[in-house]
Amino acid sequence: MKVTATLFTLFVVFSPTTRAQESTQPNLPAGAIARLGKGSINGVQYAPDGTRLAVATSIGIWLYDTANGQEIALLTGHRSEVRSVAFSPDGRTLASGSADKTVCLWDTVSWTHKQICNGHQYKVVSVSFSPDGSVLASARGDGGDKRVYLWDAVTGECKGTFAGHRDAVNSVAFSPESGVLASGSSDGMVLLWRMTDSSQ
Repeated sequence: MKVTATLFTLFVVFSPTTRAQESTQPNLPAGAIARLGKGSINGVQYAPDGTRLAVATSIGIWLYDTANGQEIALLTGHRSEVRSVAFSPDGRTLASGSADKTVCLWDTVSWTHKQICNGHQYKVVSVSFSPDGSVLASARGDGGDKRVYLWDAVTGECKGTFAGHRDAVNSVAFSPESGVLASGSSDGMVLLWRMTDSSQ
């Protein structure tokens, strides 16, 4: 695979097994061992087992094999740029949030579309799975209704929302060992939410 500096803009450090690529990719920054990505890069996420890397870009979702840096697939189901990606804890599902106001769920074996989560009125900039993989949280990237959305990770149905921020919610993350969700906002606050307290 030929790599050119004009097309590839993301610098990623892989496992030691990829160091052989360094000689085939000229002009890498000091310490970088591979150069991947096409389009404007908005987010990256490793699969739980570390074998794949998902890259959210302005033209879709690029999937890479981390052993050799080769492209696996390009997912193009969104109608606008992809802002965020997240793998489920078991690695079987990839979630993506987009400026087209949707969250998509993808099968990571066939790389086909599974479900779409509709309900956002503004671009989706952050997605995160609960530790058991049953719930997906998403955040809107502007001042809209300032809510965090919760989705059934199988059916794509909305399970509820959290409201309390005074400005855009830019990031969401689940605690790995408890039913607590953190959300960060342009209002300068990080709020912690108990999953049992969400409302429709």
